[in-house]
Amino acid sequence: MVRRFSVITIHPGFITAYGQFGALRAAHAKGLAQIDAVDLRDFAVDRHGSIDAHPYGGGEGMVLRPEPLAAAIDALPERPLTILTSPAGRHWQQRDAEKYALATRPLAFVCGRFAGVDQRFIDTYVDAEYSCGDVILAGGELPALMMIESILRLLPGVLGSEDSAATDSFAAGCQGGLEYPLYTRPPEFRGLKVPEVLLSGDHARVEAWRQEQGQERTRQRRPDLLK
Repeated sequence: MVRRFSVITIHPGFITAYGQFGALRAAHAKGLAQIDAVDLRDFAVDRHGSIDAHPYGGGEGMVLRPEPLAAAIDALPERPLTILTSPAGRHWQQRDAEKYALATRPLAFVCGRFAGVDQRFIDTYVDAEYSCGDVILAGGELPALMMIESILRLLPGVLGSEDSAATDSFAAGCQGGLEYPLYTRPPEFRGLKVPEVLLSGDHARVEAWRQEQGQERTRQRRPDLLK
């Protein structure tokens, strides 16, 4: 099944450019996913390309109007699960990527811009709101791409190795915690040596060391994950 992702944005070039790299490119090339950048200005309310207006009640900034956003969703071939990138949303986590990787309906990501989005569109069309963290960006394109990539990495066949996603931080292979420290050549760098156990060839010892190191790193850096 080809997974369909639509990204509704006033900057479709952001999406198409990023789609030339990494998991997005691999998923498209293998026929596993299709990522469409939907230009919101194609659904503008007038010939001037208007898609926003001043907020009722006054205040700074502009607000994305509900009509263009609704028209963009309605124009999609199938009613999608609609996700709005918003600082008011829950923080996106690996478990969210895992949930949406199993979704059977297409996904549409609405990229917030300016001061925000008319609440009536949110109430009518949006199934979930997510944030990439407690930080404000110029728009939702980067968070949307982050979310899409985290989903695509979990689809069978997208990554070169089926085990890659399973052994990442937050995944089952790391018991939901952080990944262990990684080392490569050379065996010594500026007086720092690779831990002996990794050079031993003893796969059982290596695995035990990695589990221990991952758990210790999680305790030190992300104790919240242990809950």
